[in-house]
Amino acid sequence: MKHSEPQTLIVSDSQADRRLDKYIRSQVKGVPATVLFRMMRTKQITVNGAKCKPDQRTVAGDKVHLPALEVAEAKPKPAGDRKAAEQLARRLSRHIVFEDDDLLIVNKPANIAVHVGSGVRAGVIEALRVLRPEDKELELAHRLDKETSGLLIVAKNSKMLRHLQSLLREGGEDIQRYYLAVVSGAVKKSGKQPRRIDAPLRKTGAATVVDRRTGQQAETKLWVKKPWGRAGTLVEAQLLTGRKHQIRVHLQHLGHPIIGDSRYGDRAVNQAAAEKGVRMLMLHASWLVIPLPGGEELDVQAPMPPAWNKLRG
Repeated sequence: MKHSEPQTLIVSDSQADRRLDKYIRSQVKGVPATVLFRMMRTKQITVNGAKCKPDQRTVAGDKVHLPALEVAEAKPKPAGDRKAAEQLARRLSRHIVFEDDDLLIVNKPANIAVHVGSGVRAGVIEALRVLRPEDKELELAHRLDKETSGLLIVAKNSKMLRHLQSLLREGGEDIQRYYLAVVSGAVKKSGKQPRRIDAPLRKTGAATVVDRRTGQQAETKLWVKKPWGRAGTLVEAQLLTGRKHQIRVHLQHLGHPIIGDSRYGDRAVNQAAAEKGVRMLMLHASWLVIPLPGGEELDVQAPMPPAWNKLRG
């Protein structure tokens, strides 16, 4: 354990309307919640000179006085390889499709991880921190599998991050996420209405399986678009929940795995696609409709990778 220095925090606009205890813990890493609660009860922590409670909401401009606090030694976040992040940053700079003061959306190429990890020297978030060093609060709002291409949302401040994560946590169609995929075989259309796949999912190590007894709720809407060459069908999927590998497993469950899926796909179909020059998972996050805090909607689209057309001939 170590001790932080006494300090006075001034709540910024982006940190307004948070629980006070969560705000303090976001600013002073490693403080146990029980310590904060005790110091608030005894008025060692004050807001604008007055006694405060853990669940009160922060207001922009509030002055939060903190005494020296006992904090745990923080584990440093993996920073990745700086040179690898710089190289990836140069590539990703051409793939930013939307940016304002609060968020950034990148059209991620396939086979790029979203963050550093085992065997990954740098991911999207590390590269964006190189590109935007002035944005100190850059964080991924959600994830895409390394193999999946398409639209990835990055929050530029904690207020927007909380807004986006709240939308994603609630599920449903508040935030609309659409994907294009080319699947194996001929998929029959089910009329004008989309097909609704309701198949609970359970994680088993690195894979995910359908498990109607103990799995978590997982729902996907599916539209059949058109045949894609001799061996596939282009479909559009909308996530209503966000389970790991959800679309990939749901389409495998239907008997039409995504072409290029090394984990859930058909090896022979994948090999045939590779021989035609398509060596990627044919799953692309193509369209986002995001409700913004002010009531507007942000509509962003990204076309499918051109390489997919090699299977149409």
